[in-house]
Order: sequence, then C-alpha cells, then structure tokens
Amino acid sequence: MSIVIGCLYVVEVLVCLMLALVVMLQKPKEGGLGGAIGGGMSEAVFGADAGNVLIRTTAILGAVFLLNTLVLARLTSTVHSKSLMANESEAAPVAETVPELPAPPMP
Repeated sequence: MSIVIGCLYVVEVLVCLMLALVVMLQKPKEGGLGGAIGGGMSEAVFGADAGNVLIRTTAILGAVFLLNTLVLARLTSTVHSKSLMANESEAAPVAETVPELPAPPMP
C-alpha cells in the first residue's frame, strides 16, 4: 500500500508543477507572465487557438489534481487509523460515587 501512496505523491507533485506552468503560460488581458516567458511561443506551438488549448489543459490538470488529492487523503487516513490508546492495558480509575443525602423535611 505504501508503494501506491508513494506513486500518488509523485503524480501529485508532477501535476502540481504542470498546472502551475500551464496557468503561467496563459495570456491574461494585461499580457502578464505568459508574454515574459515565451513571448508568442505558446501561439507558435499550439497555433492560433492556444487559449482554448491552455484553458482545457488547465481544467483537466485541475480535475486530476483534485481527484488525486482526494484519493491520497482517503488512503493516508486509513493507513494511520490506529488508536493511540490501543497499547494501553490499564483501565482508567473509577470514581467513587457519593451516596445521596435524604432531602430535608418540608415545613
């Protein structure tokens, strides 16, 4: 099980890095970092329809990131689900009960 969790962590890091890169490559209205990194390189690589390709890639990577995070959360929560008190053999001390006093007579 730990091998699967380790592989999912690697996938998580790779998807996170790719998602960050794709988001930075998108060209906002002001030009932003997409123009600073590649100039018009994204349009040269992906064609004139580069915006739609990058938006679709962002959505797919976001979905993969979300699903991978949920699977990792579920797997790691079941791996470490042992109780911290499972090794304790001593029972907790029982408090002694105090007998109730009779109610005083009503006048």
